[in-house]
Amino acid sequence: MNGIFNFVRFVTYSIAGVAIRKSWNWLTEDVDPVPGTKEFNKEFYETETKYKRLKIKKGAYDEANRKSRWYVN
Repeated sequence: MNGIFNFVRFVTYSIAGVAIRKSWNWLTEDVDPVPGTKEFNKEFYETETKYKRLKIKKGAYDEANRKSRWYVN
């Protein structure tokens, strides 16, 4: 009986440990990096590139939309 109890306790603690570790990683994973580090520079560069790309796409969309409007007087 004692062996079964120890086995169940071991399995329970193992599952709880994995769950807590994964939830902690999930919570701390989304924290922004400290400015001046490699991670910050990489994330900043990616965000800046995405912003510039989307700004160019929006400009092209606005221009096409402006040209295709029909003005009724």
